[in-house]
Amino acid sequence: MFFQKKKGTYQYLKKAPVYQGIITLVLLILPVGLFFIGYSITGNFKNLFTVFAVLGMLPAAKYIVSYIMYLRAEKFSCKEGLYSVLKDYEGKGALIGYDYYMTSYSVNYPLYAAAAGKNCLVGLLANPKSIAKDCEEHIKEYLKKNEINDLTVKVFEASAEDKFLDRVKALSESEDPITDTERRGFALLSSLSL
Repeated sequence: MFFQKKKGTYQYLKKAPVYQGIITLVLLILPVGLFFIGYSITGNFKNLFTVFAVLGMLPAAKYIVSYIMYLRAEKFSCKEGLYSVLKDYEGKGALIGYDYYMTSYSVNYPLYAAAAGKNCLVGLLANPKSIAKDCEEHIKEYLKKNEINDLTVKVFEASAEDKFLDRVKALSESEDPITDTERRGFALLSSLSL
């Protein structure tokens, strides 16, 4: 849609709840409308419209869950100050993305930003309660499952923003072209996120 931002872009987590909310509202209105149309035509609830209305609630329920997840993740959107520094490094020797929210069975890993280059994938955690080593292991596990090898993963704690920025600066100043492995690893990060 025209107002939906792409994963990995700045303020994706701020715009996604709006998009999900509109789709959810539409998906809720349709079955309710079908239900009342069936009732007004037949005069009772025992009709085919009721069956279609109940079945129509299944995709609505899926979008409600997504909407709730995006509402929870919205507060971890990349800070404007961090973005203003990182945007100067875009388009150089590294791939840079923003607003990642990875989920796992036990814990979620929000990343303000991530970058790939020089056979490295680096990220900055947004939640001070998240543990960087656990997030690294989570990403490494999925890299291995997708047969993406030779990519070093380093996730920085929220308090180590300066170290992250230094690392991204070093990656962006690289003269080496972006490799297919780096592109695949960076794309995997987007696919792991909301």
